[in-house]
Amino acid sequence: MTASAFSKWLVAAVIALSAAGGASATEKERLLARDGLPAEYVKRMLQYQQALEKLDDSEQAKGIYRNTTLWGPNYPKLRVCFFEGSQALRDAVANAASEWAAETTSIRLDFGKPGKRRSCQPDGSGAEMQIRVSFSKDGYWSHIGQNSVVFAAQNEPSLNLGGYLGITQLSDYGKGTVRHEFGHALGIEHEHQNPKGGCDDEYNWKRVYSYLQGPPNNWTKETIDWNLRQASGEDLQLTKFDRKSVMLYQFPADFYRKGAKSKCFVARESTRVSAGDRALLALMYPADPASRIAAFKKNREKFEAIWNKGGDAGTKGVMFDAVKAFFDRPGTKDAPAEED
Repeated sequence: MTASAFSKWLVAAVIALSAAGGASATEKERLLARDGLPAEYVKRMLQYQQALEKLDDSEQAKGIYRNTTLWGPNYPKLRVCFFEGSQALRDAVANAASEWAAETTSIRLDFGKPGKRRSCQPDGSGAEMQIRVSFSKDGYWSHIGQNSVVFAAQNEPSLNLGGYLGITQLSDYGKGTVRHEFGHALGIEHEHQNPKGGCDDEYNWKRVYSYLQGPPNNWTKETIDWNLRQASGEDLQLTKFDRKSVMLYQFPADFYRKGAKSKCFVARESTRVSAGDRALLALMYPADPASRIAAFKKNREKFEAIWNKGGDAGTKGVMFDAVKAFFDRPGTKDAPAEED
């Protein structure tokens, strides 16, 4: 397994462009200025990544690794807190993200009460907060699923919406950005990396690399591959390719070999959670508790078998017990209705 192939599930780069009111020409030009996770977060994952590669690099193992990012059944809700921002801004973000809510799933986002949205504790004390929102870092990004509590401390943001401070109302683009980021926080990856979409074969890679390696992105080839190359793994949660997904990037026609005729090209990216997005979330977190528990136990058994066969020699480069970190988390099932 190559570093770029494995990192597609490990590192999330995200949709850009969000502000109150309509999008200006300058904002439209920033459509491609998408940022990945901060470098300090990525560094923390490298030892873990390398250890897993040494243990098992099969296609089946890749799928098992990917599924560790799914929130376990002891997380019926994900507590969200904010490091900054007015209550009006927090309400706007919560209202936009609430579009992910559906009766067909067994997971929900808990922001606290309207007008009294939860604040993150600067020192990281108190109950575990699964999604910690900041508006003061650069770019728009989020950890994928459980990575937000495994690879980031409680006093660090796990999701960032740079430049939102001072905003009280979100444009359609702004709402779309929020929904995209919270899709990542729920454990969903980019739609253009869906193997059923075949976008790898659609891209004009020479043009893609040439453009994204220059300004405003200035991405390395590895970063581009992280964000665009097809995902892999036998156990990967998949639904059919969805051109209406809020998780799909919109690129210029010349990024594709067939231009605007490419099946992966969309003239305008979606700002709404699509029916396909909802179907995928329901597959990941089925409404039937027993189904969710059974899937979780099955993946734990598979992951633990891979982890244990490496013994101390295979996992000594990792500074934590991955089985415990991903599968024995405290959860929110028994938490009070409102402990803040």
